Amino acid sequence: MSRSDRHIELQNMLVRWIGNRSFKMCGLPESNVVGYIADFVAIAGMYSEEHAKYARHSGLTKKYMSSRMTDDGSVRKIFGDIDRWYVCVFEVKVSRPDFLNTFGKRKTPHAEARTKPVGTAHWVVAEKGICKPEELPDFWGLLTPYGTGLTELKRPKLHILPDSKLHAMAFDMLWLQMNLRRSYYDQLGEMAQAIKDVQEAIIRNKPTGELLRRCNRAVKACRGFAIYE
Repeated sequence: MSRSDRHIELQNMLVRWIGNRSFKMCGLPESNVVGYIADFVAIAGMYSEEHAKYARHSGLTKKYMSSRMTDDGSVRKIFGDIDRWYVCVFEVKVSRPDFLNTFGKRKTPHAEARTKPVGTAHWVVAEKGICKPEELPDFWGLLTPYGTGLTELKRPKLHILPDSKLHAMAFDMLWLQMNLRRSYYDQLGEMAQAIKDVQEAIIRNKPTGELLRRCNRAVKACRGFAIYE
């Protein structure tokens, strides 16, 4: 398996991982809505148990709405530090040099962009042995393959985003899905079907015009996963 194939495999694993911890999730690969191009960015509504776990680890309390008595009567207010809606940022690393290029304290724009939190929670997804938890800033967690899934070796310290920033990122991601790319899993399915159609056209020795039409559909299905000059 080539390095690029493994990168895609780890990316698919992280999508399942965050999907299993959230009741609703909107995610895009190779997204720059956080200010730099991350391997995967998701806006996820975390399940209460997961949200409580990460909030406690960060010394934060969950936001909740409650009624309080005032001189004017009962008033409903929001209390707590952080909401369950997270901007999740993922970086996938398949080699030690790849990891050091981003987290090796190099004075490059690529590396320095990762030294400050831009989302609510951040994770590095790396093969076992590529990096150690202590090599990462406290706001970066660490996920590594375990069986067919991922295990969390380090929990990230959460970063509270202003509501206005979270809403702006959500708008950008929804706009991208509506106007450029559909959801990650939908697009993977469309890509697979389009490539299968091309393969069948070749096997059945379809006319050149039909083969070209199917190839064009495959190129459009892959839009967003590759950059064409």
